Amino acid sequence: MEKKKIWLVGVILGLMVIYLVVNILEKEMSLIEVTPDESTVSPLLAEELPEDPARWRFDDTHAFFVEYRLERDRVRGQELEMLNDIINNSQAGVETRREAELQILKLVELMEKELIVENMLKAQGYPDAVYFGGKDGVTVMIHAEQLGEEEFWRIADMVAAVAGVSRENVQVIQQD
Repeated sequence: MEKKKIWLVGVILGLMVIYLVVNILEKEMSLIEVTPDESTVSPLLAEELPEDPARWRFDDTHAFFVEYRLERDRVRGQELEMLNDIINNSQAGVETRREAELQILKLVELMEKELIVENMLKAQGYPDAVYFGGKDGVTVMIHAEQLGEEEFWRIADMVAAVAGVSRENVQVIQQD
């Protein structure tokens, strides 16, 4: 009977040690930040883009979509970092922190709309798409050879429903 108790205690202690090691490793792994190698990413990055997406021109359409997402993620990460710094700053006022929290919620809502619209368009057979949310309306750029009028209106209706704007406030840009 004594050996069983020792064995049981040993197994329990062993499981506790394994649990602690796994938790510590999991926490350490979550702190690791993967950043792309600049030499790989830099050929994809453009100098300066005009503010109006309709005026953007690229030799390689795929590069545009990749580049835009990389830049959007980079800028979004900087925004979130600054807002989190405000929230975690003990010297910031309650109202300032609340405003930063609201900005984070707006960013998350925008990110959700981007994801939904872009993936819905890909699911409909378009090779790629990007969503730009604005104050007065939204723009969606679609990688397609040619968009017919019916396709244009169908896309505008879908984007308007997701974005919560009227169809007239949706700009659809075809990029081949």
